[in-house]
Amino acid sequence: MKLSTKNYTRKLDFVLIGIIFFFTISIDRLYAQYYNREVKADIKINNNGEFVTFTAFAENLTPSDLNLNYQFLVFKKDSNNNVSSTRQEDLFFLKANEKKVLSSSSIGINLEGSVKVILLINDLEENPLGKDVKEMSGTNELLEEVKTSKEQIIINQEEAKPEDGIIISGLVLENTLTRVGRDFYRYFYSDFYNKQIISPKNIEIEETPGRGRSTRITVRMGDQIIMQFFAQPKKEFLKQMASVTLIRVTAYIQQLKSGAKFKYY
Repeated sequence: MKLSTKNYTRKLDFVLIGIIFFFTISIDRLYAQYYNREVKADIKINNNGEFVTFTAFAENLTPSDLNLNYQFLVFKKDSNNNVSSTRQEDLFFLKANEKKVLSSSSIGINLEGSVKVILLINDLEENPLGKDVKEMSGTNELLEEVKTSKEQIIINQEEAKPEDGIIISGLVLENTLTRVGRDFYRYFYSDFYNKQIISPKNIEIEETPGRGRSTRITVRMGDQIIMQFFAQPKKEFLKQMASVTLIRVTAYIQQLKSGAKFKYY
């Protein structure tokens, strides 16, 4: 009698687990069509030989400023199936067409077991907007990706280099005349690189003589002028113009993907 009761209880547990699993998957599929439409969640992976760093990004795909919150979750399972987790969450503000680093987490390259990293972005009413998941497994000194969501992530940056060593597009080209122009290029490129923005076109920063002793900086992508202004030597001014330029570059890249016409203003 006791045996049959245990069997019945075990079957009931399996049924309950199945219902919960099905319900979770159904909810995720229900919201899947809404994920990353207005705000894109993106986890980038970088391997420096000793550590693998997961960096969480948020990208505003709309022309409106947004107040949001995020959760950055890291689950690590060792070879004995023991699970540990870390959780980072915070409110943040995202300007129109802005791409921002939210957080990062690093693990040793000699991980034994697996790691799953999840980035969730919601509005202030907890409506889901963005989601990305990366899952990796490691054995001794080998860490390899086993699952990504939607796009392939290149762990080793050497793999990203084309065989002939020639990169056709996506470069940031500098054609400046003064220290002010070089400083602007440095601020812009630092932001562009840190946020890991991928451009389908080369970005050209050109400095030309302007009024009096001033110079004019023009930022182009192909034939399209993205930004144009008279330079000032003030550090804060150049950083602000670099930030505004990056937002416009991101907006132009998004519009290239959607086929919309870019408006320079």
